[in-house]
Amino acid sequence: MFVELIESLRCPRAHEEIPLIAAATRSEARHIIDGTLGCPICGAEFAIRDGVARFDETPPPAEGIEASAEIGMRVAAFLELTDARGFAVLSGSWGTHADHVLRLAETPLVLVNPTESAARLDVSAVLRIQGRLPFAAGSVRAMALEASDSPEFVVSGVAALRNGGRLLAPVQLALPAGISELVRDDRHWVGEKSAASAGTPRLVALKRADR
Repeated sequence: MFVELIESLRCPRAHEEIPLIAAATRSEARHIIDGTLGCPICGAEFAIRDGVARFDETPPPAEGIEASAEIGMRVAAFLELTDARGFAVLSGSWGTHADHVLRLAETPLVLVNPTESAARLDVSAVLRIQGRLPFAAGSVRAMALEASDSPEFVVSGVAALRNGGRLLAPVQLALPAGISELVRDDRHWVGEKSAASAGTPRLVALKRADR
């Protein structure tokens, strides 16, 4: 886990938001490999083992999805990952394509509940958690969600997005409150968070990239 991301992490339990405190027992090149994240309010402790922050002992999803350059391109383009400012969150199987995303974008990536193989990719952080996402309000630049993500997960994801941040999801996931739809095709939609979340959505037809 890249140490500069720790200031954006919060305890997932329901209480006042306050930054977590990190204690590292092993680190390499500003990444914590083993250590602990502690909450100053409730006293909860979350282990970091082999670079993975374990807010819950959530089993990784099954392997089976192959990394796709096309999907990596869609993620980088639809989430507007044009520079290294901020960080983007990829949930579940989206993390499988992280290497292809990073070939096109400089934005740091955080993978939440990725497969075991994706967890070994060279990203800024890997988290395992159930329920609420452990990010400060307005701290996330962009996010890709899974259709299977729980309502609590989705709501906390929207809260973590900064105003103007992009959200990408499969069409099976309903557009959450607080997100204005920008584009949609037969597989995915892209939305944007705004302070008012009002106005008429701007719809644009999407086309599949040439292989």
